[in-house]
Amino acid sequence: MTASESTLLVRPEHLNHHGYLFGGRLLEWLDEQAYIAAMSLLKPAANLVTIAIDRVEFKQSAKQGSMLRFRSQPVHAGRTSLTVFTQVLALEFPHERGLFSAYVTFVNLGKNERPRAISPLMLKPIKFETLESDEARKHWKNVERARVERNQK
Repeated sequence: MTASESTLLVRPEHLNHHGYLFGGRLLEWLDEQAYIAAMSLLKPAANLVTIAIDRVEFKQSAKQGSMLRFRSQPVHAGRTSLTVFTQVLALEFPHERGLFSAYVTFVNLGKNERPRAISPLMLKPIKFETLESDEARKHWKNVERARVERNQK
């Protein structure tokens, strides 16, 4: 599967009044980086919108000057949706410190702004049977479990 990786610098305008990165800014970056990874698997006609961000938990903080690495991997495709797992790491050379990870789920909308099938737009399908690693299968199962839990509410 295609993965996306990028690094962003925390600047003064990204900080809250305590001098730490705003959580909302991190969520904005998370959504954007996950979108880039999702679109890398799709034809340009895809029209993705964010419908869910699962398990938001900030494990560490980031201050001005921190360099944050975003690693995004599409991990699940449904009938109309695509889910991307993203890790956010603070670069503290030569090490990386985990700050945050989440699953971001997008739905593909048609011209009538209703969900439409995503499989005809995929450049490379994501199916459980074709996943190559235990980690990829674990992510698939996590997404399926979260979907069932959402549907039970």
